[in-house]
Formats: sequence, structure tokens, C-alpha cells
Amino acid sequence: MKSPYSGSFEFDQDDVPSQQPLPRLARPAAAPAATAGLPPPSPVHAAALPPAPTTLDVSPGPRPLVYIKSDRLAQLSAQLPVNSDRSTLVHGLISAYGLLKGATVEEAVPASLVQLEDFHSREYLSALALHGRLSERQRAAYGLEDDCAPFPGLYEHAALTAGGSLQAAAALCSGAARLAVHLDGGRHHARKARASGFCFVNDVVLAILRLLSSFRRVLYLDVDVHHGDGVEEAFEMTSRVLTMSLHKQAPGFFPGSGRLGARGQGPGRGFALNLPLGDGLRDELFLRAFAKLAGGVAEAFNPDCIVLQCGVDGLARDPLAGSWALTPRGYAAAAAQAAAWGRPLLLLGGGGYDSPSAAVAWAGVLAELVGKAPLPDDIPEHDHFERYGPGFTLSSVSKRLLPHDTTNPAAVMRDCEMLLAELHGAVERPRGSRGSGGGMAGGHLAAGGQQCSKRAKA
Repeated sequence: MKSPYSGSFEFDQDDVPSQQPLPRLARPAAAPAATAGLPPPSPVHAAALPPAPTTLDVSPGPRPLVYIKSDRLAQLSAQLPVNSDRSTLVHGLISAYGLLKGATVEEAVPASLVQLEDFHSREYLSALALHGRLSERQRAAYGLEDDCAPFPGLYEHAALTAGGSLQAAAALCSGAARLAVHLDGGRHHARKARASGFCFVNDVVLAILRLLSSFRRVLYLDVDVHHGDGVEEAFEMTSRVLTMSLHKQAPGFFPGSGRLGARGQGPGRGFALNLPLGDGLRDELFLRAFAKLAGGVAEAFNPDCIVLQCGVDGLARDPLAGSWALTPRGYAAAAAQAAAWGRPLLLLGGGGYDSPSAAVAWAGVLAELVGKAPLPDDIPEHDHFERYGPGFTLSSVSKRLLPHDTTNPAAVMRDCEMLLAELHGAVERPRGSRGSGGGMAGGHLAAGGQQCSKRAKA
């Protein structure tokens, strides 16, 4: 059968920012008869890691903030089927509370094709730009359907999403900031050659790859109610990145992965930790589990940098997930603990499908991290003030009907102990048995969460 990709189609200039190199839609390799004409699955899901740096100094110090946003990305995001105005509300509320005073605020620059290809395949990126010329079957092969239905400007949306997270990561790598924030990022479901779960690009993977060019070890913490499957899969074969995901895992609940246990392959065996938590989860148990597991992970793994994917779809009134009963205060407290370990911190967004609630939660998280918490309960008047009615206070926005709590605190804490024991076993494996994935340093967390200034070479 003749491939439908025959010919030399080029990107539509209206779909791609003018500064982007314009690749051609490549002909895929020969496929089995049953799938002829469809792009083959990528044989390698894992990301290619840059070499580890030989020297590093991440001693504690001030945490100047670099904050990335994009008015153009907000416009493009308005076409998404969920939380179409979330980006606008989030940045508006954060600005209205004065949380960006003294911060370096940057407009996101679209990631280049070369940068996107650090993880994503050329064929997939071509499909993002040429989706209008593909058949329904071809779009489906790349996941461009249902919750990832394509829309005008899709490639630019993906490039800006990735570019913002790459800018934030670069600020940490250069030492320009100790705290970098891109709340339009955190798209943790996208694969190398497939969209998934409202995620068209995996900006998290791309940002971590950028961090690995300057930091030997990166700790990825994911508190979205949905499992961080795309990020875990990308780094499952290295011990330089430890992924830890707290999420709901149940039959029929997206994405269906993330069962309790330590995962990973080869050098990365034991460096992907999953802690599923039940419906009705409250702040108290969430924070106990986060302190126990994430704190123990930070002590054992001794990261040089931390990435926090702070999806807030675990809020009690979230209309899509509808599973957990967390409050903005719970997310802020978890973020504060991650910052207290003294490492450079990249804060990304994620899920959160009631836009005013997501804005309130992320404003509270940022206020905690920059030392301006608690925020006044009365929401300041600004362009989107009417969205917070009828109460127009932070507390009224986060009022909720609590789902039934199905969690078992004692079992959750035992699960944390089990995961930490598995991690310690992975860390203590002889370095040679982990291959080129990299070993652990001999340093540790100093008292009060501050980092020792000297590190043993990995």
C-alpha cells in the first residue's frame, strides 16, 4: 500500500511561529500490513540524557524568582475544551496580589524545533502542525482526538508551553534564580510521539533534560491527582532522575497506571516511586504522606535540583477529577516543604479544571514560596474580579462539598515505609550495577532542610 505521507508537505506558516525551522512531514518506516500508512510506534520511549556535570555548587542562598508567562499562550489556550480561561485568571490573580513585585517576569519564547526534538519525534511534531491535512485515522495514531482534539495554532501552543518551561529551567541552570515558575507548564502525560490527557507536549521532560545539563540529579515530585505517566516513562532507565508521584489509581481512572511500588528499568530500577491515594483524601493525610515519602526520598536521593508538578485537580470542587478533598492550604504547605530542602526549585502547573479555584490555589502556593503568605482573604479588584463571586474572597472560592474519605492513614504510612525501603535498596546497589545512569552522591540534607555545600562526585 502506498503511504499517505508520500510527497513533500511543509508546515503551514499560519500554524508555526515564523522563527521556527520548518521540517517536512517524513515518510514513516515500513509498517506491518495491518497498520500500513500509520506512523510506527517509537522504539525508544526514554529520553536521551545529557552528560552529568563534573562540578556543582548549589549551596543555600536567596531565592530570587523568575516567573514565566505568555499572553499569546493564554489566547491559544482559550481554544482548549477545559479551563479555557485558566491561564488568564491565574496570572491576573497573582499580579493583583502583588506577588510578582521584585520578580523577573519573562514572556515565554517558543521552543525551537531542535529543542522539541530533544524528546519528541519529528513525525509527531510534523503532525501537530499539519493536523488539518491528516485523515482521522492518522490523527488518531498520534493521539490527536477526544481530549486532545487539535485546534488552530496547536504547534505554536505546544512550542510556547515547552519554551516557557525551558526558560524557567535555564534560569535555574544559570544561577539567575533559585525559584523558577511556569504555571502554564506541567503537561506530564504527553509521550514522545503521542498526545495524551490534554497534553500535546511534555514540557516537564524537556525541562528536566535541560536541568540535567547543569545538575547531576533531579528529583521530580508530582502531586497531580492523575499519575505522571509520561515523565516516569521518559526517565525509567536512569538513576539521575527520581520520579515520585502521589495520585489516584483505580479501574477506569485516567491514565490507569501508577500502581503502588517502585518502578524503573536497568540503571533506573527503583527510581520511580508511585503512591496511590484513595478518594476523599484530606490535607492532613496528604501532607503526612508527602512529608514522610518526599522527605525520605530527598534524604536518600540527595538531589541537586527539584521539579514540582503542582497540579491542583485534587481540590475538592474540581469538576473533572472529583476525587480528593484537598484545599489550597494543603498544596501551599507541600510546596513550602519542597522549597525548604534548599535546592533550586522549578514549579510547574498541571491539572485543575475549575479556573477560579486553580488560580486561588496557585496564588497561595506562590505566596508561600516568596514569603508573602497568608494572603488577604478579600480578593483585590482587577480585570477578572467578577469570576470570584458571589463571595469575592479566597475562602469562599475554595468552599466545597467533601467527598467521603476512603483513605486508610495507617496503610498509607506503611506504603511510604515500603517505598522508602525499596529506594534505599536501589541507592545502595553497587554503582556498576546501575550502569551509566549515575550513582548517588555522598552528601546529605543538613539540619533544617539546608544543603551541605560540599558534594561527593557521582
